[in-house]
Amino acid sequence: MKKIQWICLLLALMMVLCIACTSTPAATGTQNASPVASPSYKDTMLAFDQLVPDARIVILQNALNFSREGFYTDETKPVSEDIVYKGETVAAYPMHYVLAFLTNGSEGMVTVTNNDGTSQTITADDFAGLYAVIDFTSDTAPLLYNPETGTELADLLFAVTEEGEAIYSVVSSATYNAAEVIADVGWDTSVTYRYVATDQFYIPVSPSENATGEIRGTLSGAVNGSFPDLKIASGKINDVLYIEVTSE
Repeated sequence: MKKIQWICLLLALMMVLCIACTSTPAATGTQNASPVASPSYKDTMLAFDQLVPDARIVILQNALNFSREGFYTDETKPVSEDIVYKGETVAAYPMHYVLAFLTNGSEGMVTVTNNDGTSQTITADDFAGLYAVIDFTSDTAPLLYNPETGTELADLLFAVTEEGEAIYSVVSSATYNAAEVIADVGWDTSVTYRYVATDQFYIPVSPSENATGEIRGTLSGAVNGSFPDLKIASGKINDVLYIEVTSE
């Protein structure tokens, strides 16, 4: 009887050892497994050329002053031309560089709003003929001048086309609330918009994120976005070229 008990005890011990041997490596493997990293926003975003373009608010300074390749290369980036202003030859950038970023173009009339709150309307053709005499590092509004018609805009804040798109001027050291920029041009602040940088990097920004966000002119001349409630890219969008209605 004792011999049978010893045999049963031995068999039970062997079973316990077998279970321990088979379970330990599995547990160890689980503990040492590397965590799977979540894909970054850049990994999940659509290629830029797959986006559906829509109405835009184009930032004047960044449309002319590129610091990174994306829409322009070193060979195609904006260059100034010499124009005559009040009897003097000055270097200025043709407005067609800026207008090229409007999705719907510009016809009819353009409504211009100045920094002092006054506004005026000029024809789209007259606006298209403007040249920007601009110091990107200055806190003074750029001078816009059409040498053919003599039209002069010396205090531009933003201009809105009949098609509902806009061109916004953000001088060095200026700071604007992002939602107010959107409201200024008559757009709905309760929807999400897409911010696109000069290198074609883009980020969707929700109404709450716009409400606390800012569009800032920097001492270097670039215009950047800062959104404290935005988790993507730590809430920073450098070299904002335009704000766009999100169609898709």
